[in-house]
Amino acid sequence: MAWSRGATEAVGVLGGRSFVGRLVLARLVKAGVPEQNGSARQVFAFSRDIAAACAAGATDGVIWHRLAAGHGMDRTSIPQWIAVCPLWAVPEHFSLLESSGARRLIAVSSTSRLTKQASAAAPERALAARLATAEAEVIDWARARGIPATILRPTMIYDGLHDRNVAAIASFIRRCGFFPVAGAAKGLRQPVHADDIAAACQAAIATEGLRDTYELSGGETLTYREMVERIFVWLDRHPKLVTIPLPLIRAAAPLVSWLQLVSWLPRAGWLRRLELLPAMAARMNVDLVFDHDAARRDFGFRPRPFALPLRHDPDHAAALA
Repeated sequence: MAWSRGATEAVGVLGGRSFVGRLVLARLVKAGVPEQNGSARQVFAFSRDIAAACAAGATDGVIWHRLAAGHGMDRTSIPQWIAVCPLWAVPEHFSLLESSGARRLIAVSSTSRLTKQASAAAPERALAARLATAEAEVIDWARARGIPATILRPTMIYDGLHDRNVAAIASFIRRCGFFPVAGAAKGLRQPVHADDIAAACQAAIATEGLRDTYELSGGETLTYREMVERIFVWLDRHPKLVTIPLPLIRAAAPLVSWLQLVSWLPRAGWLRRLELLPAMAARMNVDLVFDHDAARRDFGFRPRPFALPLRHDPDHAAALA
């Protein structure tokens, strides 16, 4: 598809196939009301797999182009960019942003950058370090070119259907009928809905003078146990939480470490995932709370309370299937 020229309101999206990315695209397309001269904001999305992007249904009103790492484009002007792909993938596409005349960048990171840097699990520490490195690369690149860039760090992102947090808990409950928690599971959480992240991206791209980074937390603070109980109710089930004493989890940690050594065993990759369990269990009793007042003040971020698709919502039936 030929690129059009001179679209001063054009927005490019990296990561449009993700469940957050699809919501970003939907919001941008909906906001693309034609101006008086008949032109309208054009929404460009980039993917290595155009067929998969079309199958995902995020196509109406979106101009899709195939991504090639390190390959710049010089046939159009896309001054505004939103990156909801993994943050460490953004530097792969700096040449694309430069050749398109990027003048604004919003990128999504995670509060895991802060909460997992001292984790007992090596993979979680590695994730935090990877996010920190990517954030620094993005900010340094943007500053060197005089491009205003803002990184958004959401807390636990959910939509109840496609995420790896709430949806994963719901899936376990559907399969097993109960959910295990560590001790009192009293650590505070602020789940933030995926569409609120999309709204934040949309608002931030249209706002000048923002800071380098913002934390985005949900509109309600609740304990981990309360969050799980809400998910049971959403699934039309009576909450059945099985409490595992923290001392027992700590005692099992050496066994988990030993299992990492037996890489010759069948399904060793699955066994290595056990390394995360002690850290995940301990975190159920740690407060992971962030202030989003700066985002509220600077670009009007107002997240909803923890809410899942209700019975009358078509997505509710999909989750129960």
